[in-house]
Amino acid sequence: MGGLAGNPAPRWWRRDREAGRREAAAAREAAAAAMLELDGALADLPDAVAAAEEAGTDPAGSAGRRRAQHRIPAPDSLARDWRDLSAHADTVIGQYLQALAGHDDAEPERARAATRALGDAAAALRGVLEQVQRFREQYGEVLAAATRQRAAAGTVVAAAADALTGARAALASAADAGLADPGAQGLLDDAATGLAGAESALAQRRAADALAAAEEARSAADAAAERARALPGRAAKVRRGAASVRTRREALGTRHERLAGVMSELRRRYPLPAWADVERAPQRAAGALAEADAALAALTSALAAPVLDVPEAAALLARVRAAAGRVDEEVRSAVGRLERLDAVRADPGALLTGVQRAVVDARRFLSGLPEDRARRFRRTFEDLARRLPPLEAAARAERPDWGAVLREAESIERGLAALVRTARAD
Repeated sequence: MGGLAGNPAPRWWRRDREAGRREAAAAREAAAAAMLELDGALADLPDAVAAAEEAGTDPAGSAGRRRAQHRIPAPDSLARDWRDLSAHADTVIGQYLQALAGHDDAEPERARAATRALGDAAAALRGVLEQVQRFREQYGEVLAAATRQRAAAGTVVAAAADALTGARAALASAADAGLADPGAQGLLDDAATGLAGAESALAQRRAADALAAAEEARSAADAAAERARALPGRAAKVRRGAASVRTRREALGTRHERLAGVMSELRRRYPLPAWADVERAPQRAAGALAEADAALAALTSALAAPVLDVPEAAALLARVRAAAGRVDEEVRSAVGRLERLDAVRADPGALLTGVQRAVVDARRFLSGLPEDRARRFRRTFEDLARRLPPLEAAARAERPDWGAVLREAESIERGLAALVRTARAD
């Protein structure tokens, strides 16, 4: 009678079917939870492993050498272990999906089979999860470094893009002022090419290549911007220099004219061997003066152009100065030779006294050295010292060859100075 009141209890076969369904549903939920946890553990690994493999590859070629500094050495076993792990994970996940597709709790027998299949799948998924965790423990540092590198690549590429924008603005400002620098434009073009390569590498998830290309692009862009911003100052310096060399050119003409008189005095007073090395000074000076005039004319034209190529103008200014310097040197050499010969002729004793003092100083220096060191230089010293008496005799001859006397005196002094330098460095 009591069984007729309220809700009747399910029959035994009904209870068995409901229990089977509940067990199958619980197994499905457990397997789904295991799958979800494994999926989370695997989510970032393919990219991290790919980054580690790419960053650990030995660089080759010129592009590879540029990215060598970004190489992250990875164990050889990483790629092999990952292939094995990912293949095993795919197999287990496939089995889980198959069990899930075959899940059927409509009949008790099928519900029990589904429960067993899903339970096995959940256990296998948890087993793979443990393998994934061990893989992370073993290769975690390499994977983390590669992941950081990939993140850094995006930052560096963005910085290179900003640098390129700034360089373009600097060159545009210089162009508005009528100033140009082809070298800066070339650097800008290199930066643009490098940035395009960096962005392409970043899109292909080649972090090391992206970093290397972006760093080069940023360096080129910074260099271009620096040169562009320096153009106004460089242009002003070139203009000031041009005014200075024009004034100097007038003085050079006067100095060059002096050479004719100097050479006449050398020919009149001394034999050719005494001044043979400056015999062609007038011709060399004339050639340098002509080069200075040509460069100065080109510089004047460059400064008058609507757009001033600043590096070219600076190079022309340097050519003018170098040529002018050669004119000065030729004049100075000839004048100096005449003055030196005249001084020796007027007072040979001063020349001899200088050489004698050099001999005495060198002897005193050697006497202060330890005997074993002094012995190594004594022979050279004695050879030089023995040349002093013949020099004195030549200077006191009835008709001295002042050119030979001067050359010998300078040779002895140079030899003694070299001996002392060598002994000190020994």
